[in-house]
Amino acid sequence: MSDGVAIDVVDVVKRHTTTAGVVHALDGVSLTVGPGESLAITGPSGCGKSTLLGLIAGLDVPSEGSISLADHAISAMTDEDRARVRRHQIGMVFQSDNLLPFLTATENVSLQLSLDDREGADARSLEILTELGLAEDAHKLPDQLSGGQRQRVAVARALVHGPRLIVADEPTGSLDPDNAMGVVDLLLGAQRATGATLVLVTHEPTVAARLGRSIVLRDGRRV
Repeated sequence: MSDGVAIDVVDVVKRHTTTAGVVHALDGVSLTVGPGESLAITGPSGCGKSTLLGLIAGLDVPSEGSISLADHAISAMTDEDRARVRRHQIGMVFQSDNLLPFLTATENVSLQLSLDDREGADARSLEILTELGLAEDAHKLPDQLSGGQRQRVAVARALVHGPRLIVADEPTGSLDPDNAMGVVDLLLGAQRATGATLVLVTHEPTVAARLGRSIVLRDGRRV
């Protein structure tokens, strides 16, 4: 079983310089997520939800403040060290599946393990695809799959290496209601089964209600 990470976000500010001036994407946001907890980040478009999730996942660093995963300040790490944390400890799912079109479902999922030189990548990938109901589709290319199937492959890719933290940015945004709830079921099932921490961005109240708790952002601040 995975050991979910605690998340501490302290007074985080994220500024972007544009031709129109400085924009505060986040303005003094703080939050704590316990190990193994599931949290939904909600709010209107442009409120900073995806920016906050990207900072938690180490895709970027804050302009001010700090973010720690399991008491390690990911916001103070080098690009290389943050990439290492993502590769080993974080599984990421986005609204767009971002599958490589020239690789099969199995190969797309295996790539996560191959980057880390882990043995048995294809066997493990086929195992998790089977668990997600995609055994008969494992050999197919992305354009041979439906939107719901593609997103399940993306979920498999995020989970195959046993991450301690799962982050999902609008993972149901491009799906119909049935497939959307199916993806949420997969994420929550994996979170419960492994003990991983789950942080999910959504604008859908029905999705947010499925998680353990939720926070609301508006204009870059917690409401």
